Amino acid sequence: MVEKIDDGVYKVVGHSNVYIIMKPEVYVIDTSNNMHRKDIGKEIESVVPLRDVKKVLLTHLHYDHCGNVDLFLNAGVYASKEELENFRESPNDFFVQGISEKGKNMVLNATELPNEINGLKVISVPGHTKGSVAFLDEKRKVLYSGDTLFLNGVGRTDFVNSVPKEMDSSVDRLKGLVEGGYKLCAGHDY
Repeated sequence: MVEKIDDGVYKVVGHSNVYIIMKPEVYVIDTSNNMHRKDIGKEIESVVPLRDVKKVLLTHLHYDHCGNVDLFLNAGVYASKEELENFRESPNDFFVQGISEKGKNMVLNATELPNEINGLKVISVPGHTKGSVAFLDEKRKVLYSGDTLFLNGVGRTDFVNSVPKEMDSSVDRLKGLVEGGYKLCAGHDY
């Protein structure tokens, strides 16, 4: 199911949410898991051809957020430096069995996120994983929180690559933005 969030911003609901942003270029935030690959691809294609997606921005590298990265063969893939380093050192900490070989290679060769990309501020929010990030669209007043902040809770911190002691401050930072008027676009709708 595709939901319009704002002008040129769409959400595809899967195991985790995929966000499609049409400007300044076509890009997606997170890709859900490959268990629902056909449906995710079809829903995205109802908005834009997969080949037109230029960038894939990942909030973190758990399989349920990067499992379909290989749908976007014409796109550059981006993740935080910390997340990429951890993925390269210990890929099994990210449940890589849920990512195809092509997808794993795309993630292994991903580009480190700059402080800002496509008009979005990149916010470091360690906790769920060491290198988790959120994306802040100040123009549209939208916050893409990944698995740090959900609609009705917060992400887990019991994974090998979690940093539980940092989660509260990351959650507080994002809650402050939502309380300040930013629309929350969470990684999951629970």
